[in-house]
Amino acid sequence: MPLPRPLQDTHTRIALAIALVLLVAVLWGVDRFVGWRTVAATAADIPLRAWLAFAALLAASYAARVARLWRLLLDIDRRVRGSRAACVFFVHNALASLLPARLGEAAMPLLARRWLGVDWAATVGTLAWWRLSDLAVLAALALALLAAGATVLAPLYALALAACAVPFVAYALRSTLMGYLERRAQTGHGGRWYRLLQRVLAGMPARLTALAADLGLASIAWTTKLAGFALLMQGALAAIGDHVPPLPLLAAAGLAGDAAGGLPMPTLGGVGPFEAGIMLGLTTLGIDARGALALGVTLHGALLVSIIAGGVLGAAIGVALERRAH
Repeated sequence: MPLPRPLQDTHTRIALAIALVLLVAVLWGVDRFVGWRTVAATAADIPLRAWLAFAALLAASYAARVARLWRLLLDIDRRVRGSRAACVFFVHNALASLLPARLGEAAMPLLARRWLGVDWAATVGTLAWWRLSDLAVLAALALALLAAGATVLAPLYALALAACAVPFVAYALRSTLMGYLERRAQTGHGGRWYRLLQRVLAGMPARLTALAADLGLASIAWTTKLAGFALLMQGALAAIGDHVPPLPLLAAAGLAGDAAGGLPMPTLGGVGPFEAGIMLGLTTLGIDARGALALGVTLHGALLVSIIAGGVLGAAIGVALERRAH
């Protein structure tokens, strides 16, 4: 199955054009408001130990995400190999992160079918579950950080409480729907859409142990990522002699940035919303707006470098494995 060509779709071309305009606007705004020399100086001032801690924690986060995808797909097809699942994750992560409006999300079912031989519809269910699980874990982390004094997350309190229950509701609904669909199939009823829904639901955890394992790996992935963000910001603020808030509050600023950058908006790589979220979180902590923007751009740049590097490496290995198989 060939990969899609996004530029052939009119709506995608429009989204990409809007994203390019917004990207240029953000780049111009950073240059006018802060200056790229200031951003470069901020990155250079960060101690090596902070960069190493950031890289190590980000690597741990990626490892947990690869393990999540491998476990979820293994429940669909026991032949799934971890190395190929890693390729699917890194390419999907790059496309979903870089393309506007989360258009790259479509890559996971296509790549899982092409490189792993896993049913694309079941992988759609896996991806839907993945996002619901992420939502619950982020909500739980937001509540924990709010309890630690991260007032920037206060508007999310009620939403976060409700979001924590989402995976458990989805798990219960899956069980109920699968039972109903199986009864329909046994009586000879149910058409193509019923069978398609069965395939999608097959990609979601069917056991409480699988649900618990996925939530545990998601928690590791997000806590290590936010810890890396917090340590990098702490190192930068300490280097420039600015006020250094406690690590939980810096992690809350990182959560605000990452959540904003991950919204389905017409921006390339989340550029703009990510920096705005970091600025909001840091200025709430008393950090100067110019310094907060410079730090947000530095952090986002480092994150995008890791995403692009992982995507390129994953694509290269995936294509090589595919050619060797043929």
